[in-house]
Amino acid sequence: MRYDAVIVGGGPGGLRCAALLAGEGLKVLLLERRNEIGNKVCAGGITWGGLAGVLPAELIQKTFHSQTIRTRHQNFQLSEAEPMICTVSRRQLGTHLAELAAARGAEIRTGSRVIAIDDEAVYFNANDTSTRVRYDFLVGADGSNSQVRKFLGIETTSMSYGVGIHYLVADGGNEMVWNFDAQLFGSGYSWIFPHRNHASAGAYVANGNISPLQLKKNLNQWLAGHDISTAECRFEADKINIDYRGWSFGNRFLVGDAAGLASPLTGEGINPAYASAEAVAASITGSTEAAEKLNKIVSRHRTHWKMSRIARRSWLLSLVLSEISAALLRTRMLGFDKFEMA
Repeated sequence: MRYDAVIVGGGPGGLRCAALLAGEGLKVLLLERRNEIGNKVCAGGITWGGLAGVLPAELIQKTFHSQTIRTRHQNFQLSEAEPMICTVSRRQLGTHLAELAAARGAEIRTGSRVIAIDDEAVYFNANDTSTRVRYDFLVGADGSNSQVRKFLGIETTSMSYGVGIHYLVADGGNEMVWNFDAQLFGSGYSWIFPHRNHASAGAYVANGNISPLQLKKNLNQWLAGHDISTAECRFEADKINIDYRGWSFGNRFLVGDAAGLASPLTGEGINPAYASAEAVAASITGSTEAAEKLNKIVSRHRTHWKMSRIARRSWLLSLVLSEISAALLRTRMLGFDKFEMA
């Protein structure tokens, strides 16, 4: 069977791309290896300057006009009249985007694991059956371990990943917290992101100076200091690809985490996935209007990469940079948007 576009991966980027292409009348197949759409390790934070303003209101779990910033020597709140950030459920977001894509005519197959790719076709297994489908365009939206990226010959070293871990805790309060402590989290940070019925309490660091096991130990220490119990809480961990090498390769494309577009500094990835999906869909359908937004995100990614590389050189540099950044935020000499991928 032949499709105009085969999309590998059913995250926000893949689903957004499928909806846009199908809406233009293309025959689209989306392959998702998991049995359910939307299940991924994610704190669920979306900035207002990114996606929050365009998503349906029912998808928003909680909205925050203020954020608490903590370092080893500072503790303050950033507040705005307009909302700054909100939280969403990745499962609900995935369900919404899948329904939209399907309604526009995209074919979505879950439980479909890609086993091979060549210049003309994608091969996948589903229900113990192997299937070959041909494509005119191929889109890799399949995360940090992207098969499409590997097919393109774009290798990612272990140093080019970030690590995100979190607990889903029953009560994390109503305060959104960002904590920068170089002795515990190096160039990364820890967080508490409240949702409607739970909170994500986790940590992120660009790989290189803290092992995942040590990161978990340090997160447990920090949460214990905030009287947050993780007993019987669900723990999740995942790699985050921060190694951006491009998104357009002839008739093949990379979206979101597969392209390495998550922020090296914060790990934020939902908005870059969405924006890159729009740019890919526009490129396939012959438009360039979405590329400008993605170019700005790529520029921000490069800035975050440089800042992250500097901070990773030593815990002392991480400490100094976090204190300076916090001071600039507190005095309004630096806007919080500079840390966003929007």
